[in-house]
Amino acid sequence: MSERRVVITGMGVVSPIGIGLDSFWSSLINGKSGIQRISSLDPSDFYCQIGGEVNEFEPNPYFNNPKDARRADRYCQLAMASAKMAYEDADISEGSFDPYRFGCMIGSGIGGLNTLEKQHQNFLERRATKVSPFLIPMMIANISSGLVSMEYGLSGPNMSIVTACATANHNIGEAWRMIRFGDADIFLAG
Repeated sequence: MSERRVVITGMGVVSPIGIGLDSFWSSLINGKSGIQRISSLDPSDFYCQIGGEVNEFEPNPYFNNPKDARRADRYCQLAMASAKMAYEDADISEGSFDPYRFGCMIGSGIGGLNTLEKQHQNFLERRATKVSPFLIPMMIANISSGLVSMEYGLSGPNMSIVTACATANHNIGEAWRMIRFGDADIFLAG
């Protein structure tokens, strides 16, 4: 079997120092820090009160409709945004690829903890019937790959490797391997 050359043709980024490549790169080369006092919760009971949060992120533009965005856990919203940016940056046009050779491999170190916490509160405070029927699909670690694949009509290899802080790099590396050895032609990975 011949090994193929693999290249990265598009990138998308959602980070504490910028949303989108231009914003991220500008912040990076100008030495901007994304670390600040945590604002998404009250950190006063914690020894460490700083962190890198993605602020001013609006998920709706990255989904077909606001309902899909609302049903997605925050980590899926960030994944969908990054995938859309990468897809557009690669200048992929619809119909220019074989969907059965286009894979998706996106992961999260933990998955939908925001969803789990909210639904657990619903269970404790309002009873079991108030737990969303979407609980499991909203929080499992591989749902981001599934949502992105459905968004772009991808039917190639689809999985999510979870290896804690190495998850994104591991997914990119495995996508590289699958392209190199002929299991797929193109991937959205991270």
